[in-house]
Amino acid sequence: MALSFRRQPASASAVGLARTLGLMTPPVFVRPATEADAAAVLAMRVAIFAETDFMLWEPAEFKDTSADEAARIKRLNASTNSRFLIATLNEAPIGFCAVMGGGVNRLKHSATLAIGVLRAHWSGGIGGALIQETNTFARQASVSRLELTVHTDNVRAVSLYLRHGFEVEGRRRQSLRVAGRYVDEYLMSKLLNEA
Repeated sequence: MALSFRRQPASASAVGLARTLGLMTPPVFVRPATEADAAAVLAMRVAIFAETDFMLWEPAEFKDTSADEAARIKRLNASTNSRFLIATLNEAPIGFCAVMGGGVNRLKHSATLAIGVLRAHWSGGIGGALIQETNTFARQASVSRLELTVHTDNVRAVSLYLRHGFEVEGRRRQSLRVAGRYVDEYLMSKLLNEA
């Protein structure tokens, strides 16, 4: 079953970019995070780091505070080519996509993505919804290249990215050490000006 999107009424969101996954009950909204979301976003990220080895941070080393999270959200959303998007269910964040645009002129057309979804919502269309909203934002922000890295053995995520038009550009051998073993990553990208 395909997901359908409809715009969230402007009165329901100060940012106006929010979308809802129309076939989900209750609805899941994808929107830019605000500084007021910082504590809930931090709790979600801590939970994601604790429930999977596929993220960069190990749970014990992630020491950010709500103030750090608010500053990150503010910094990303203040940049013309960056954004911190969240998916919410009953107003609680269940997934995120940090869109980190290049800071120098030769990289301003490019953004690196970091995507995470709570395990209870894997395979529920949340990652795809975050990517779709990222595509919309990127086109509006004149970002023509999206890139990310993903563990080569994270079959679910690799499949998601391939379905959404990302291609494998290369393999980063032994790029991470996770639970005492080396892990390779794929470098994947999507060119929006080719679509």
